[in-house]
Amino acid sequence: MKKSIVLSTVLVSSLFFTSCKKCAECHYDSPNGEVEIGEYCGDELEEIEQSGTIVNGTQFEVHCHDH
Repeated sequence: MKKSIVLSTVLVSSLFFTSCKKCAECHYDSPNGEVEIGEYCGDELEEIEQSGTIVNGTQFEVHCHDH
């Protein structure tokens, strides 16, 4: 009985942790300093890191930090 409970707990825990999306707080560096743009997860995180962001016609590189 104890083995099945432990096995079930391990299985549920592994499914929970593997299904988590990677999330990070992101910002860009403007001439006036660092501008926080919020948290991005999964595909959105990859996209914003690759393409950056455009503000008032100016392209900025985006930097993100993992939680």
